[in-house]
This record gives sequence, structure tokens and C-alpha cells, in this order.
Amino acid sequence: MKIVRFEEYGGPLVIVDEPEPELQKGQLLIKMSYTAINMRDINIRAGLFRNFPPPMGVTSHILGNEGSGIVVASAGEQEIYPLGTPVIFREAYHLPHGGTWQEYVVATPQDVVLLPEGKDVRQAAALRTAYQSAYLALEIGGFSFTDASEQVVLATAVGSGTGNAALQIARAYGAKQVISTAGSSAKANKAQELGFHEVIDLSRETLVEGVKRLTNSEGTDVALDVLGGPYIAQALSTLKIGKTLVVIGNAAGDFQISLSIFELMAKRRSMRSLNVILTPLPERAHALQEILRLWQTDAITPLVDRVFPFTEVEEAQRYYTDHRPLGKVLLSFE
Repeated sequence: MKIVRFEEYGGPLVIVDEPEPELQKGQLLIKMSYTAINMRDINIRAGLFRNFPPPMGVTSHILGNEGSGIVVASAGEQEIYPLGTPVIFREAYHLPHGGTWQEYVVATPQDVVLLPEGKDVRQAAALRTAYQSAYLALEIGGFSFTDASEQVVLATAVGSGTGNAALQIARAYGAKQVISTAGSSAKANKAQELGFHEVIDLSRETLVEGVKRLTNSEGTDVALDVLGGPYIAQALSTLKIGKTLVVIGNAAGDFQISLSIFELMAKRRSMRSLNVILTPLPERAHALQEILRLWQTDAITPLVDRVFPFTEVEEAQRYYTDHRPLGKVLLSFE
């Protein structure tokens, strides 16, 4: 079988041939259909987590933390996933033979969930990481899943998987207003075509100016920032008194920020961060259950920007980092 891996931190990705793994009792063998590229894959390959203990640290050099596939073998008795069943991975970096960037992946029944009936296996690969992260971020940011009719939600980076996922989830739960950002007029226009109508074009105005314009200077109730760097302070300043900013990424590539502590205290605002991997399992499971329900009822639609054959993984990663896609970038094993 074909495996995508890296041999050393910072080194190139290579495709190697290895025998199909032998299953131990209770394990499943899953033929991969699609897997996604995420920033964590790139950071692991760059060596950012090499000195972290598990679960943040990853020892395998086979990347990929999500994806979809078909159960093709099973060792031991289990009735949940008969052969031919399409499944979605809960997460994959803890699996015995590495992540999902390989033709066949060994997992247990606890590592996967059933693909909802009638749903697309390609969209499935774009679902779990972004939408689970967005749901959890909205939750800790104070979003009301029971009555959001008066809440204004900001989620930066409409093109990112987590950014547009947060907008879709907030909209599905009836948020009064959902606002995002785009780095160019072309992306802002494309987002408009996809139904994201209140997108701030950062090439024309600042984040703060855009939020003031769109909310009549009232501000936001929940703010999620995917960009990092200077955008954290800007997103924080859009909040109403006593509200919370949740930091969930650093797509802008800057880990350093500058904040006015006086403004933070004067407006009683707060800032939190989300690390899905360190989030308790019951909370992650609940979030996944909810997003699967929303997807099954067509309340959300995972966006796929482009699909590459897995043999073009280097080009796919360059596209992900250089072109700032609107939606997920997938690798196909079909």
C-alpha cells in the first residue's frame, strides 16, 4: 500500500510502498477515500511539536488527523461496522500505524463514526476538524445554542475551514448576525457567492472599521479569531462589554501579539484559547454528535475548495499555504 510520510522534520514528503498491516483483535482496516490537509499537519512536519508529550506531541511521521473511508476488514466480532461501511475518523494521530495519509488505516470501532445515510464521503473528510473546533469555540465563547436570536458573531477568515464552519453553525442556531473577514476583494466576492453576505474585505478596511459599519457600532457578542497576530487585538476590541474572544488559530503566521491590558479590563472583556486535542473527550464527542446532526439535516455544508490526488501531496500543501483557499483542501485515495 502507498503511504505519505516525511523522514525528518522540515524535510520533504515522500510516498513509499509498505505491506498492508496485520490486524489485531478488535481492529478495523479502513480503505481511505479522502483525507484533509490541516495547519497542524504542516506544523508537525516543521517540528513545532517535537518536544511536546502526547497527545500534543506526535511520534509518527505519517500525517493526517481526519478523513473518510470504507471498512474493508475486521478482526474479531463486531456488528457496528460491517464490511463496506463508510466511516468518518474522530481523530487519527493516536492510531497504531500513524495518521490518515495512507491507503489503508488501522483503527478501532471507537476511532470512527458512521457516515450519515445519503451523505457525501468527500464532504465527510472536510467535516470533523473544522466543525468540531468551531462548535467548541462558540461554546466557550458564550454562544447560546438555545437562543442566539440577539447574538452577533464574528469569526475571522471566511476561507478557513474553522472560520466558515463557525459562521454556518452560528447561522444554523439562529444567530442575529454572522460576520467574517477576507484578505482580498476576490475572496470576499467568492464568499458572497457562497452565501456569506457580511464579509469584511481587509484590503479595503480594517477589521474594527468593518465591524462598526456592519453592527452600527454596537459590536459583537462572540468573537472567534483564526488569524492570530495583530488580528487578535482587533477582534478583541470589537466585543461588547463583558464578552469573550476565543483564539483558535494563527493563519497569519505570527505567534506574537500586543494588547492593551487597560482596554481589556476597562471593557471587562476576556480572551480564551481552544485546543481541541486537550479538550475533554465527552465535550468533543458531544460537539461531533451535534455537527453530524446539523449536517444530516442540511443545516451546514462542509466546503471543499480543491481535491488533489494523494500523489500530488506536496503541491496540495503549497496550494493550502500559498493560495489561502476558501474551504478545505483534500487528498484523494480513490
